[in-house]
Formats: sequence, C-alpha cells, structure tokens
Amino acid sequence: MADIIDAKSLDIKKIAERVRQGQVFIYPTDTVYGIGCDATNEASVKRVYAIKGRDFKKPLSVAFSQMEHLIRFVSINETGRETMAGKLPGAYTFIVKNKSISPGVTASLGTVGVRIPDYQPLLSLIKKAGVPVVTTSANLSGEVPSNDIANLSPEILKKADFVIDAGECGSGKPSTIIDLSTGKKIR
Repeated sequence: MADIIDAKSLDIKKIAERVRQGQVFIYPTDTVYGIGCDATNEASVKRVYAIKGRDFKKPLSVAFSQMEHLIRFVSINETGRETMAGKLPGAYTFIVKNKSISPGVTASLGTVGVRIPDYQPLLSLIKKAGVPVVTTSANLSGEVPSNDIANLSPEILKKADFVIDAGECGSGKPSTIIDLSTGKKIR
C-alpha cells in the first residue's frame, strides 16, 4: 500500500528526494489528481504506464515548475512563449516541439504536452526535485479522472509509492490542451 502523506504537513525536501529516487506518486493539481514520476527516469515512466494500464503509444504530459525550467527541455518560438506566458501557471497543456524529453514519455513523437500547474505545493516540489514530472490523471485508462482522493481507484492508490492527500482539489476538469504548432484547441 502506498504511503499516504497529508498535503498540510508536506515535507517538500523529503518528497523531492523520493521523486529523484524514481518513486511513482499521486498528487493534487489545479485540475484533478495526477500520477507521475521523474520524467527523466525511464523505469519510473514505464511504471506509470503499467499502473494506469495506458497504451505505450499514447504520450504522457510533463509538468514544470516555471518557464525557465520548461525551455531547457522543449523548443518554443517567441509567439508560443507569449501565448503560454498569458495562460501559465494554469489549467492548460501545450503541445510543443520536444527537445530532450525521453521517447518513453512522448511515445516517440516529436512533440510533448507541457504544463505549469497553478498549484503552489506541486510547483515547489518540482522545483526542489530539480526534474520535470510526468503528469497524467490518476485513473485507470478509460476511467473518469477525479479531483477527490476518495474517488480514486484503490488499484491505483495501492500501486503508487506514495500519495499526497489534499482531499478535494482543483476544478475536477482536465486541463485544456492547445497545440502550439497549429494554434488549435484539442480539448
């Protein structure tokens, strides 16, 4: 069973170390609960796919603590940066050109979905860990995501290494996805 950690008593330093060690965790965001890991750790990324029952041909998104962190891993032109700056942090995922996010995360596509969630504890954790974090909803593939820890699948909860419990979080709706190469809203 995963360790349950109360979000109110979160020790960011200890949790960041666990992320760097490759642990898979469930966490609150500004939208729904996510499941993720260090996006640079291939073994951990594979575990996220396995826990969710997600097809390896479907890419995962990646969360960053700030724009300066994000642009080290992806390529974004000036217009794209301006668009993102107007919406981030926030409930948006932008599809951008990949520069150095691993093929396991991106399903070997030339693009990747990136976010800077509007949820300060998560941003602090990502910054302290110093690595981008996989961000996908904490549900079995095909099931509805949730913003309430009580509604998460017991199967997901027991397979993660730890869970950050904030009770009900976010809007309950997944992030809006915008493809910056076309400017089109995908979701």
